[in-house]
Amino acid sequence: MKAVLIVGIVFLIGIGLVLYKFHHRLSLHNNVEQLKATIDLIFNEAEKPVISQNRLIKGLKQHLEVNEKTALKLIGKARHENLIEIESLDFKKFGKIQFKKAF
Repeated sequence: MKAVLIVGIVFLIGIGLVLYKFHHRLSLHNNVEQLKATIDLIFNEAEKPVISQNRLIKGLKQHLEVNEKTALKLIGKARHENLIEIESLDFKKFGKIQFKKAF
């Protein structure tokens, strides 16, 4: 009887964590002001008007505690909301995408 109770409690805790994580990711995509503030913070830390996509991903992962896939989705959301713009796509010169703030 105690084993069933313990397994049930562990199961409920697991479901609670999954629901929390889902709600957290959903709220990140809907909270444009938080995304704007985080992007502003990342650019201020870099002390440059233009940063690489890798640096932006790293900053989003660090400040919002998300994985790389979610960080890429947030970059797409930021571009859609005109928070950032692509500065250059010169792969020969930079080897990466460069972004600048649009606000």
